[in-house]
Amino acid sequence: MSLIPTSAERLARARTDLRLGLPVGLAGREGSVLVTAAEGITDARLSDLAELGETTLAITSHRAETLRARAYDGDLARLILPRDVTASWVQATADPKDDLSTPMKGPFQALRDGPTDLHRIGIALVKSAHLLPSALVTSL
Repeated sequence: MSLIPTSAERLARARTDLRLGLPVGLAGREGSVLVTAAEGITDARLSDLAELGETTLAITSHRAETLRARAYDGDLARLILPRDVTASWVQATADPKDDLSTPMKGPFQALRDGPTDLHRIGIALVKSAHLLPSALVTSL
């Protein structure tokens, strides 16, 4: 019997952490990031993430099209967060149910260059946790 979590158990733990609003660390060829589900973010955690590094909001191209944001990366858009960003803005941007109650969210600035693999993995991980397919990605 091994006490070390298996890959499936680590994935289940990551999904649970995301559902709780906790960040999950990812590492790849392009570096390391923290991924946090957009719909579970709080103002305190958003502030803490901003202190750690550059944070962007990764959303699907479908959501970007709805918001009239540019999806330069094909299947996803990496939105630069406004200077005065709040958790409610992030949640309203991520969640289509808030489009009528919070209509004026833009204009959006999207990143054009840079690696996107960890952003894609972050969206897939959040989606696999049965959350909205949008993630805050903080470079470390």
